[in-house]
Amino acid sequence: MEGVALFIVLIVLQLFLMLQTFICTCKGWAVFFCLLLSARMVCGQGSAMTRGKVVNKFTEEPLPFATVYWKYADHGVMTDSAGEFKLKRSTRTSDTMIVRYVGYVTKAIPLAATDQEPLVIQMEATMNVGVEVKAKMDKGLVWWRQVVAHRPENAPGHYNSYYAELYNKLEIDLSNINKQRWERSRIMKPYTFVTQRVDTTSETKPFLPVFLSESVSDYYVAGSPSKVREEIRALNTSGIKNESVMQYLGGINQKINTYDNYLSIFGREFISPVSNVGDRYYHYKGLDTVIQNGQQYFHLAFTPRREGENLFSGDCWIQASTWALQKISLSVSGAVNINFVKRLDIIQEFSQRNEKEWVVTKDRFIVELAFLGKEKTTFIGRKTTLYRNIAVDQDFIVRKLNENRRKEELVIPDSATVIGKNYLEQHRPDPLTTNEKHAITLVDTLKSMPAFKKLSNTVTFLVDGHIKMGNVEIGPWYKWISRNRIEGLRFRFDLGTTPEFSRNLRLYGYLAYGTKDESLKGKMAVAYIWPGDKGWSTLASYKDDLDNNQRGFNGEEVSLDNIFGQLVRRHGIPQKFTREQEMQLTVRKRFPEQFSLQGTVSRSQYTTYDPLPPHSIFRSSPNDRSHIVNAEFRLGFRYAPGEKEIRTFRKTRRVKSNQPVIDVAYAVAPAGVLNSRYQYHKVNFSIQQQFPLNRWGRVNYMIYAGRIFADKLPFVLLQIHPGNETYYYNKDAFSLMNKYEFVSDRYAGFNIEHNFNGKLLNLLPFMRKTGIRQFWNAKAVIGDLSHANRVYNQIEYGRYGMRSLDGKVYTELGTGFDNIFRFFRVDAVWRLYPQKGNVSYSSFGLFGSFRLQF
Repeated sequence: MEGVALFIVLIVLQLFLMLQTFICTCKGWAVFFCLLLSARMVCGQGSAMTRGKVVNKFTEEPLPFATVYWKYADHGVMTDSAGEFKLKRSTRTSDTMIVRYVGYVTKAIPLAATDQEPLVIQMEATMNVGVEVKAKMDKGLVWWRQVVAHRPENAPGHYNSYYAELYNKLEIDLSNINKQRWERSRIMKPYTFVTQRVDTTSETKPFLPVFLSESVSDYYVAGSPSKVREEIRALNTSGIKNESVMQYLGGINQKINTYDNYLSIFGREFISPVSNVGDRYYHYKGLDTVIQNGQQYFHLAFTPRREGENLFSGDCWIQASTWALQKISLSVSGAVNINFVKRLDIIQEFSQRNEKEWVVTKDRFIVELAFLGKEKTTFIGRKTTLYRNIAVDQDFIVRKLNENRRKEELVIPDSATVIGKNYLEQHRPDPLTTNEKHAITLVDTLKSMPAFKKLSNTVTFLVDGHIKMGNVEIGPWYKWISRNRIEGLRFRFDLGTTPEFSRNLRLYGYLAYGTKDESLKGKMAVAYIWPGDKGWSTLASYKDDLDNNQRGFNGEEVSLDNIFGQLVRRHGIPQKFTREQEMQLTVRKRFPEQFSLQGTVSRSQYTTYDPLPPHSIFRSSPNDRSHIVNAEFRLGFRYAPGEKEIRTFRKTRRVKSNQPVIDVAYAVAPAGVLNSRYQYHKVNFSIQQQFPLNRWGRVNYMIYAGRIFADKLPFVLLQIHPGNETYYYNKDAFSLMNKYEFVSDRYAGFNIEHNFNGKLLNLLPFMRKTGIRQFWNAKAVIGDLSHANRVYNQIEYGRYGMRSLDGKVYTELGTGFDNIFRFFRVDAVWRLYPQKGNVSYSSFGLFGSFRLQF
């Protein structure tokens, strides 16, 4: 107000002087404008303020209690808990704003650059790995001990039931984009409009927002017995329509709790800085003490003691009166043994509900993935979760959880996507930025472009192998041509329907022809999934083809019918084939409580080829010209607690938890049904599990057993122990056992593998940056064959290289290196089995494989 009054007084004074003076008119006007400018400057100095926000450059998280001041005007302020500040503008004509925050590069901003509003100041972290604390007892170590000592009462989870309204936001950006190269590229030329959306203002390296998903949901949790329910109120996404994928955008799959001793990220185990063994792995340093709203807070920083281990750098704010975490920031750099991860940050914020209870109010997970190299284009994913309207131990929570049909249940009603956009406009905590608005439309815009569809189909063809043509697709291309001993050159053509034909019904099959045997082969199948979440699925198929598959311990199949099959075969081992004509009908029901039942009816006819025993030896008389014909009814039970299923159109991928998975199956073959000549009963059992071994990697094991009750069965109906005749390592088979080498009618075995995740190799300083991981494994089976089945299959004559284990234990021991150049694995395997007669085998072998892993 004083500036406004002064301005009015000066104007009146100038008018008075003009009335008194008739000479030097120009001079009078000059004085007038000088006084006018002076008045405005005085007015501006009385009210001008610079408002802004200080954030982490990578995570965009606000930095509380950062220092902001003018270098020459010599006055400043501290940011509040939201990272915001309001600073009186400098009176100097030339000045520099200095921004300081412990663990970050000091920022200097010229006065002229502070005029923009809002002023967002991005700070870059400079926490160095292995910073030494020279003091014998730094106060940071004392603070850490107090946090650990009070962890039981401060860690969230002191409730029987819990509710929160969740707001989830996921954004994916392309970073480090070379606009000039993009615009010059012939392939990317149709998408040059995309480069106009590249953000070059908020980051040193430009980025392009390409995807955004938002949801609001009601989240219910019970402690004992464990139950989780999430009901999506509103959902708005661009590009992703698959429900199995969308469920991973919600709250059910967020399991990180920074109070835990160990955190699992991308399948790798990290030691938390507030772990009770944290002082063995981290340096702690007390940075600052501040007072806010009458509460004292300690600022604690932590860095890894050794480079290359799965540890974090970062800092946290601790409430002094309770020793509880108020906010913690965890950062992972490229030095840590996770493939393709250039940078990863996790932020958790906590709030005190009462004197004894703390709850999580905010989660942020930011990761930068560099699949093409650290200096190439990268992907940045940012997921934010806000917890609002939290309630604990209320009756309405229990009532909601009682509606669950399984332990964890996600409900996405059709209305969630219909009202999603409008609902989020009204209930979004913060308005979308310009970048986010671009992201929410870009994917849908690209998908509508013919040029993008063509590019997408080309990439799909090269990677997935299929060519989509509206309602149908052909492929995969790598099965079009192959070669084997029986067929010579083999040609194959696959045809199937796509989701455009039907999302629930799939028709598919193939025709194959061999130039040597001049025989036509093929398969046709119909798969149907009941609409909704009923859990029913059906598969009917007919196949007439050579069996060119490797079967695993639990019936898994790996096909060698492709152009690469012959390239990886071990030399000196003849291929063994049977031709199988099979009709099969399977019905599967997946129940809510993580178990499923599967019933199968099948009729099979087998023809064998040399060097396997000829099917003629199983005929009842010289005049019998029939093949091996069998009909079987099979019922399977599977219990897989915590297992997730990601359904795509062609297959279902199972994501296992750390709990045991149990499979039990019973099969019966009645003689005379569907011209079957054999009668038997089969029982199979297996249990498998994967789990972390704290600080020592991960363990996978499987225990299995089975019994066939029958006296005279051809070998194709007995248990054929899975062998591997290729140089490609198969975890579900014995590497140095030949196919059809051992058969049994009663057996038991186990497999175990322990991957150290670099724990041992990290002891060697020069190996820490290689990312190579070491492992060991063991596979063993014991089995036997009844005398009647030995005689029936002419095992005792040994003409066919097929035999029984004779009650002995077959064992393979292996070790090797994984993650070589991020993709490759090398296994050294030793075979331990008593030599018998003139049978020869390899006692040692080297095998390779590759896979995409983090």
